[in-house]
Amino acid sequence: MSWVQERLEKSKSKPKEQQAVVQRVPERPAWETTWKAICDTMERDVIEFNNARGPQFMVRSDSHTLQVIPRQPLTDTVVVQVEDVGMVQLDCPISHPGVPRRGKFRIQANGTIVVVGGIVGQPPPTPAEMTPEEFSRFALEPLLFPEK
Repeated sequence: MSWVQERLEKSKSKPKEQQAVVQRVPERPAWETTWKAICDTMERDVIEFNNARGPQFMVRSDSHTLQVIPRQPLTDTVVVQVEDVGMVQLDCPISHPGVPRRGKFRIQANGTIVVVGGIVGQPPPTPAEMTPEEFSRFALEPLLFPEK
């Protein structure tokens, strides 16, 4: 009898020990909760605006992007994207002459959003930490209530 056969026989005679199967659930990044709050807040704000003024904007989102899109052409838009490290890019392309708004923000571990630079266009964000609600207002107010 070969050694392989011996080991097979030996393992048959021993009761099988059950091994605990440990499955690790990947830990969610801290920024993910704040990103979801930003998306939920912006969508709620657009719905509130549409309910008062008629359906003027649509919101499209996925796990890393939120877009506020006009239902009629030739209107400004808002695009917010998040990277897997909690960096947020805000882009507000415009349909008229001028400087479009854009900038980079970081979602902090405490759930606030801070400016990290590259801000172009007006109005500028506050240099202080923002809540998701304050960020939504900063991003959407010029779109929903443009100054003529």
